[in-house]
Amino acid sequence: MKKLNQRGFATLEIICVILIISILTTTAVPQMARMIDSARLDYEMKTFLNHLQTARALNRNSHYIPEIFSDVPELSESGHQISLQIDYVKGTYQITKNFKGVSEMHELPAGFSIAKNASLNDPIKFENENNGHITITSRYGLKRYIIFNSVGRWRGSNEPPQ
Repeated sequence: MKKLNQRGFATLEIICVILIISILTTTAVPQMARMIDSARLDYEMKTFLNHLQTARALNRNSHYIPEIFSDVPELSESGHQISLQIDYVKGTYQITKNFKGVSEMHELPAGFSIAKNASLNDPIKFENENNGHITITSRYGLKRYIIFNSVGRWRGSNEPPQ
């Protein structure tokens, strides 16, 4: 018998390996992009809910001493110092706290959008009862809903409101 002197891979073997890798890549990359998009969407929903809960707690539990805030006279007169304004065109929302003009703005990632249904007040005020929902949509069309009920509670959901 002759001894074969084989020193590398055949061209056909290399083409087969490249073909298998490319098939796996074309199926895995879009799935990974959707998973990352879903995680970012969940993060944005939870951040928005956190801002709402913080603003609501500050609004309900704020007892101001007029002497401390003597340079801001409207704080001692009004019990509602928190408001939330959403810019649906830019994809941003801003929580304004009337404590020396402090405000916080949050911008959604590129490709994300935010929308509300018609029954929500604009701007959202925490002293009124809200009823409706806000939808955050990702760049791949995934949606998360922040649902307000008639008693002033809100929650995040993957399912659209009834």
